[in-house]
Amino acid sequence: MLIFKLVSMLRGYAVIRLKGANSEKIINLLRRKGILMWDVEKNEDGIKLKISYEDYERYKDTIEEAKIETVNKKGLALKVKKLKLRKGFVAGLLILIVCLYIFSSMVWNVEVVGTNSTTAKNIIKVLEQNNVKVPMAHTGIKPKKIETLIYTNFNQFKFVEVYIEGSNLLIFVKEKKPENAEIQGNEPSSIISGKNAIINKVIAKSGQPMVKEGDVVYEGQTLVMGMVKNKNSEEFMMVPSDGTIYGKTYYNFEMKEEKLKNFEVGTDKSKNVYYLQKNGSSIKIIGDKGPYKNYNYKESTVRIPIISYLSDIAIIKGTYYEHIVKPVEIDENTAKNKMKIDMYDNLLKMCNQNAKVLDSSLNFSEDDEYFYLRAQIEVIEDIGKKVRLYPIEDINVEKTDDKN
Repeated sequence: MLIFKLVSMLRGYAVIRLKGANSEKIINLLRRKGILMWDVEKNEDGIKLKISYEDYERYKDTIEEAKIETVNKKGLALKVKKLKLRKGFVAGLLILIVCLYIFSSMVWNVEVVGTNSTTAKNIIKVLEQNNVKVPMAHTGIKPKKIETLIYTNFNQFKFVEVYIEGSNLLIFVKEKKPENAEIQGNEPSSIISGKNAIINKVIAKSGQPMVKEGDVVYEGQTLVMGMVKNKNSEEFMMVPSDGTIYGKTYYNFEMKEEKLKNFEVGTDKSKNVYYLQKNGSSIKIIGDKGPYKNYNYKESTVRIPIISYLSDIAIIKGTYYEHIVKPVEIDENTAKNKMKIDMYDNLLKMCNQNAKVLDSSLNFSEDDEYFYLRAQIEVIEDIGKKVRLYPIEDINVEKTDDKN
């Protein structure tokens, strides 16, 4: 019924009303002539019904002779018929559509995101020097070429991505983080603690040790001072500190793993969807998006002979492969091994390369839903971190420069 009403709206229909005692005879007359009627309603004003616009025009004389009242005429066909009489309007409408299509297929603005306004202006200036100017057609813009151009002319960017969004050319950039200045071997420096720890061993090659074995130290505390007393005088002088300070550190972990996990498993069902691609944008022509609740999606581009060569038009075929969620019970040993592996992976990220595990305490437990791991790991590692020392004169000079 929905399809029938949709076709009626496209082809057009007329709403008529029958009055008087002979209304039923007129309806029978219309039926004998093969006129299709629907939505027949009877009320105090008579009988109202709908017929197709084609039947209405064909039997217009019969309808007028029977003194049938025409209530309304609706449908797309009637609108088009009226437009035929207004050729200027139709021509203007077509010109407007063509203009809109042309303007929508062009880039009118360049926007740079991720840097300051000065650098953004410099990027746009470089693009203009390389004939990337707005307005410009979508087909004339090659994002990969623009990315390479920016990488070539600017060294401070770690990441550059270019794409077209409507009438805008968007350029996303991410600047490199400044590298930490390395301390030269002859520069005055001290060694501080990078972590809370208990001192295990102090090997100081140069500088004045400030801690001894068994001391508890905190992050940021000085371990080896880069100032020593001059043998020939009572004055102190700054020296580059060097050495290795081993400390015992403790890491606490709390891990949990579900007893019942949901895994997606593929089935043999799949459905295809087709898109028409033009100027980087695509329009769905056949099929449904996301026909399954859980799925894996893959797509491929089909080049149309001759047409794809002459224009940027192609067919994209997407395939949805159905997946079902299947609950799987995890056994205790598998859960314990996974939690231990995850724990040691995290430990490796938190310790330095020369760290050594001295002792570990692992406690496993469980409830109705999860397996739990609570652990404490004792590690011995180099906790020292070098920091540069500045002479008092240099500090005073820096303060004076700041005031100026």
